[in-house]
Amino acid sequence: MTEEITFGEFHSEYIPFREGTRMKSTILADDLALRTFAGRLPEGHRTPLHHIRPRHGDHYISHCSKRGLQPASVVNHYRHLHTAFNIAMAWDYIDENPFSKVQPPRIYKKPPQYIPLEECAAFVNGIEDHDKRMLITAYLATGRRRCELLDLEWENINWDRSEYTVHVTKIHRDLVFPINDLFHEVLVEQCIFWGQHDLVFPRWKNPDSVTHWVKQELTKAGYGDLHLHNFRHSFACGFVLNDGDIYVLMKLLGHSNVSTTMIYADVSRDKLAVEVNRIRFGPMQ
Repeated sequence: MTEEITFGEFHSEYIPFREGTRMKSTILADDLALRTFAGRLPEGHRTPLHHIRPRHGDHYISHCSKRGLQPASVVNHYRHLHTAFNIAMAWDYIDENPFSKVQPPRIYKKPPQYIPLEECAAFVNGIEDHDKRMLITAYLATGRRRCELLDLEWENINWDRSEYTVHVTKIHRDLVFPINDLFHEVLVEQCIFWGQHDLVFPRWKNPDSVTHWVKQELTKAGYGDLHLHNFRHSFACGFVLNDGDIYVLMKLLGHSNVSTTMIYADVSRDKLAVEVNRIRFGPMQ
């Protein structure tokens, strides 16, 4: 027997619960999705939770698309609401998740954009600021996400095993990665320049400011259509184009499913056009 509760009451209970298990950015996205969805319900926050049907979700997804939200943003709203109603089921407030029958918009992903390996050195060497040059080199050398490096501490570096540990926020786990030669050079340089106190990259306190100046450096170098996350793409595409195994890349990027990593398989199409000629049948009449 499900308990009677309004959508607003569930909202008020759900957000504090999530605050103990998820990052602040995720909580803000949860709250936004729930508030905007409530605005499309017949009785708003006073709507009984068990009265919400798949059609309400369908109308909400349609409304978001008509407002001009990008498909990826609409899908993001859908995922947050789907997760919320799953929790409502687990708490016995509803018998069925209405969003399980809602179809989110399709996302057509473009091939990843990246800096070709042969251009990376010239780009990095053109950066005058030492600290900026070190951080960007680290991103290119590791393929790490923005805060995975900004939050990296010296206690996460295992010099003896040539490994480092990061908290991968996407899967909420600590993962261990090998230190390659280029990243090792960066770590030694940072150790000499800053010493081994707390953060490996101590100058950068605000992630958004890093995103901003990285964009400036990319634009100045002629890569105005790229962003900080494209360093991750550059690492991955360079790995694949140098005959790296896609399953090894999955581990290096911290992906939990190889289907996520497969977006990098397409970057080797030009190489495939060359490699296909390895097949030699000999003269034929």
